[in-house]
Amino acid sequence: MLTLISLPAFDDNYIWVLHDDHHAIAVDPGDPAPLIAFLDTHRLGLTAVLVTHHHRDHTGGNLVLRQRYECAIYAPDNPRIPGATHPLRGGDAVTLAEPALHLDVLATPGHTLDHISYVGHGYLFCGDTVFGCGCGKL
Repeated sequence: MLTLISLPAFDDNYIWVLHDDHHAIAVDPGDPAPLIAFLDTHRLGLTAVLVTHHHRDHTGGNLVLRQRYECAIYAPDNPRIPGATHPLRGGDAVTLAEPALHLDVLATPGHTLDHISYVGHGYLFCGDTVFGCGCGKL
């Protein structure tokens, strides 16, 4: 069973954490501190980071997290994204063993030209494409 947690970051952002009580993935960890605190408190290993676009409030934790957890970093195919290990485009997929997860990658340009979203298991991680009261600061 997967559990989804939102961790507040900065003044107006969230880091999404999906875990199975042993292993976790994080989506858009711009600030690594709240994520590391959560993972340490819950004794979770970070296996992957999913990035939706190149802005620093979504990528700022990549290098620290990659060094600390040796995790994979899935991100849009853009050389400006630090630490990316798996460049993605719309139509690709991400399949992980721990936690057991398969997500399809959607091209969702608008907020940025390289923006991607991840969908699967009843979840949509859409970064800055869709907000509760509008569309991604277009």
